[in-house]
Amino acid sequence: METGGGGRGPRTLLLALDAVPYRVFEEARSQGAFVDWPPTSALVAPFPSVTHVGFASLFQPLGAAPSDHYELRYFDVPANRIAGGNPASYGKEGPPWSEFLDSPHRSLTSELSNYVSPAWAARRELDEMERELFASERDIVVAYVGGTDGIMHLFGDDAGVDFLKELDERLMTTTRRHLRECGRPLRIALFSDHGCGNCQVRHANGFDDLLRKEGFRVVQRLEGPDDVVAPTFGLVNFGALFLHDADRAGEAALAVARHDAVELAAYSPEPGVIDVVSSLGSARIAWRGPAGAELYAYEDRGGDVLQLSEPHSRLVASGLVDDGGYASGDDWLRESAFGYFPDPLRRLVTALTGDRVQSRADVLFSLGPSWARGLRSAVVGSWVRHGSLKGTHGGLDRDSTLAFFAVNDPAFALPPAAPSHVALLSFAQLVAAEGTP
Repeated sequence: METGGGGRGPRTLLLALDAVPYRVFEEARSQGAFVDWPPTSALVAPFPSVTHVGFASLFQPLGAAPSDHYELRYFDVPANRIAGGNPASYGKEGPPWSEFLDSPHRSLTSELSNYVSPAWAARRELDEMERELFASERDIVVAYVGGTDGIMHLFGDDAGVDFLKELDERLMTTTRRHLRECGRPLRIALFSDHGCGNCQVRHANGFDDLLRKEGFRVVQRLEGPDDVVAPTFGLVNFGALFLHDADRAGEAALAVARHDAVELAAYSPEPGVIDVVSSLGSARIAWRGPAGAELYAYEDRGGDVLQLSEPHSRLVASGLVDDGGYASGDDWLRESAFGYFPDPLRRLVTALTGDRVQSRADVLFSLGPSWARGLRSAVVGSWVRHGSLKGTHGGLDRDSTLAFFAVNDPAFALPPAAPSHVALLSFAQLVAAEGTP
């Protein structure tokens, strides 16, 4: 079978895996998987490190619109109400980036299977990917495997490594079949949207009480000056607060930062500034410059809450910090990508002031990797695993954040680490040439 114009060089498969951490992919490589692939790049996911935001970032170079919200259940800012997450309307709530997927066709049944029998669900999604790949005449096919999210949440790193080793063998078979049947090599770009922790998860409660002690009224709609909406999302280690009076964001951030599970909370008190608070102390982020070439400054006000003292010292010693205390985003990335909070300055600024999420919160807070705040999917996951959940994501921490990017074509030289929104730049022209799948 000849597809995509026969003999004109390789076809391309963009294969996205949900929630597979960089460390898990590298461990699979150390055990013999993907050994003939060039070195992997660590992708720094945006904050919050969740699927809707992660894929909005990854697919941004392909033309994807920003995400409307953080998760399926969300606070709709223009409508001033909690919305989404209704099983009856699941198929109507697809995020903008899902329009770029050739496979699989997402449904409530497939979503549930990702957390009931995730390995089986992942294999079924790969079956659908192969059918689409060999039936399509497109030069580029975009596919998504959601079952890996369930594997990581419910079974942890070892199960993730086992799946990747199985996937490596399957992709080798697929590439050989493609060359034989289509007469063209198959270039595969394999990547994930965010990381996932690897420790038993505890459920964090009591945030509403902390807010009430500060004089807030925890509500479902914002009507009075003391009102705050604190939606729960699912099995994630981040939280978001929406306030009637944005000038009280600092009070709300300090309130939730008192919780034992919270590593930090952040808000923007004025244009061009982000304040970060924690039980350890506080810090201020400032930035300037044109979009895509921003300069960032970090002011530690005690406690080094973003753990940037050593990266900052290295930048100063290298002469990369100007007289105002600013360094380029790329320099900060290089020095902090593998730190406890990877590339935190750019990620917090983008999260609290950017347009990647339309219904943006006034305060975002990050929990430790062993904590989760949420209800529905957390309860379902606990029931499936009898209360033993192996990991979660959403936070600013390294385990939740670092995804991976790998290409089987040696012509692609990948950097050691990169922000996720640049990963697919090399493939944007291919997608544009063929239109949205």
